[in-house]
Amino acid sequence: MANKDDKKDLKQSESEKDVSKKEAKATKKDAKKKQKNSDQDKIKELEQKVDSVSDQYLRAEAEMQNMQTRFKRERADIYKYDGQKLATSILPVVDNLERALSTEVTDDSGKQLKQGVELVLNHMNKSLAENGIKEIDALGKKFDPTLCQAVQTVPADDDHPADTVVEILQKGYQLADRVIRPSMVIVSQ
Repeated sequence: MANKDDKKDLKQSESEKDVSKKEAKATKKDAKKKQKNSDQDKIKELEQKVDSVSDQYLRAEAEMQNMQTRFKRERADIYKYDGQKLATSILPVVDNLERALSTEVTDDSGKQLKQGVELVLNHMNKSLAENGIKEIDALGKKFDPTLCQAVQTVPADDDHPADTVVEILQKGYQLADRVIRPSMVIVSQ
């Protein structure tokens, strides 16, 4: 009987071994599954990080391009409106020269002086024109509040319909498309 018991124990032991092998296989499969899931989670996490970094890179690149565009535009504006400050400070001198020319002179020395002032004024106007500064032509035209400043109104008549510039009290100037100083005008109403 010992033989039967030994065979039984051997069968039981073999069956336990089979069960234990199956459990080991199942455990290995579970471990592999867990490892695979863990790897997939890591891959997803890394993909998200890559996407995040790529997005940050693209945003930074776009910001750099926007900055370069803005700097180019600002540089172009600086070149375009270069001299505005100088022109603004010179315009009162031009006004004073024009006032000096509007006075009547009777003697020869006064006429010579007036001629000299006229030459200086012509030279100043030429210099302003060469630098893109032009006088705003508003007389007899429809009143434009972006170019002119109305300081007085007069009743409209046949010669001057409503909203027309009747008289210029002080000349206005613009540099390119920017008004340096608006014209001070009288407008018909």
